[in-house]
Amino acid sequence: MNRQDRRWHSVTALCLVQVLVALEFSIANVALPVLAQDFAVSARDLQWVLSGYALAYGSTLLCGGRFADAYGPRRVLLIGLTAFTAASVAAALTPAFALLIAFRVAQGVAAAAATPAALALITTLCTGRARTVALGWWGAGASLGFATGAALGGMLTQLAGWPATFWCCALLAAATAVMVRLWVPEAPAGAQGRPDIVGALLLAACAAAAISTLSLLPEAAEKTWQISGCTLSSVALWAVFRMHGDRQADPLLPRGFVTRGPVLRANLAGAWAAAAGGSMVYFAAAFMQSALRWPDLVTGLTLLPDAAAAAIGARVAAPLHRRLGTLRACAAGLGAIAVGMTVLAGTPVTGLPLAFILAGTCLTGFGLVLVAVVTAVAATTELNADEHGLSGGLLITTQQLGVSLGLAGLLVVGQLTTDAPLSVSGTRTCFLAGGVLAALGSAAIPFTGRAGDKRQRVAQDA
Repeated sequence: MNRQDRRWHSVTALCLVQVLVALEFSIANVALPVLAQDFAVSARDLQWVLSGYALAYGSTLLCGGRFADAYGPRRVLLIGLTAFTAASVAAALTPAFALLIAFRVAQGVAAAAATPAALALITTLCTGRARTVALGWWGAGASLGFATGAALGGMLTQLAGWPATFWCCALLAAATAVMVRLWVPEAPAGAQGRPDIVGALLLAACAAAAISTLSLLPEAAEKTWQISGCTLSSVALWAVFRMHGDRQADPLLPRGFVTRGPVLRANLAGAWAAAAGGSMVYFAAAFMQSALRWPDLVTGLTLLPDAAAAAIGARVAAPLHRRLGTLRACAAGLGAIAVGMTVLAGTPVTGLPLAFILAGTCLTGFGLVLVAVVTAVAATTELNADEHGLSGGLLITTQQLGVSLGLAGLLVVGQLTTDAPLSVSGTRTCFLAGGVLAALGSAAIPFTGRAGDKRQRVAQDA
């Protein structure tokens, strides 16, 4: 195997990490009704099957990225994949619901270690046009994982029960770990000194409180005190985290890193796109299952073309980025999301709903991956050797926060028009609100570059 072939074998293995993490998000959705029956739990408790994984994942991503910089991304990636495999096997074998939630949290932490490490390896091993192509594969992997997980979850649950979904993820994680060990070379650790463990714990707690606040927003009327407590906790923990970081020689999140022009704009665009369209699969699946009464397997199969559209978005991201630049390419992606969500808002219950769903989901998936690839390329420019893991962790964290904020906000908007935001009219309102948000982003994002350039010129003149 020559050097170029080995590099693309490495990229394939690393992109499987993205497929795995996205698949684990969606594959468990379909198994929820069966889990509720087997464990005899309420809907309020059942939501922790999803929230436990998402909360642990979103709150520890930055820590995972920084540890990848400190200890080497390949080592951290292998540790994350091994832990993910073990947690998946334990979840498949668990006899108690509380243990299942604990293993889902363990899966989330393991995924948070693996994802930024894999992204750091891609941006380290590939340069120039090869990096853009590799990041295109990375972005397409997320959509492939989400779509495949929905279809595969329905099939496995019907044939072998809910444990089969976790066995599937365990096998994929183990196979990916073997490929990483065989094909992916080590990238040297860039950070000097020991990682800031106290800072990592503070940041994880702060992110967990912030994500909890966002997840509680749709129930604001009933959970005012919980929302207030989580909000105050996140603010207080952030203040303590910043004060702690100022006293460290090598802080977990160096001051000034987030406000760098390319990093700031990439994270802003990525979060905006995630807020507008990141919950599209959630609302589309709910609409197909409740309003159209399609079976779980049909719902999953209907979402598969979204993965093909995402692959097209990944393919055209590089030429569009070269021709339009970062901000205008992101504006084009947000425009596609706006059109896609608006089409979904007009989906009829009778007639030809399939045509509307396919067009809307494909356009939204195309736009999401286009923005994801362009922002990943932009965020990795002008980085030091010890910042690739941090940059990847930060970018994925802001996207996760964008999805959480968008889902919470769209559900609140849906409740303004109906008591049931996942009813036919409520879901349409949520789709339309996402389309409006994407359209506003498409119009506003290009101006962020002008504002940044103006600030830079003022600083230089001073």
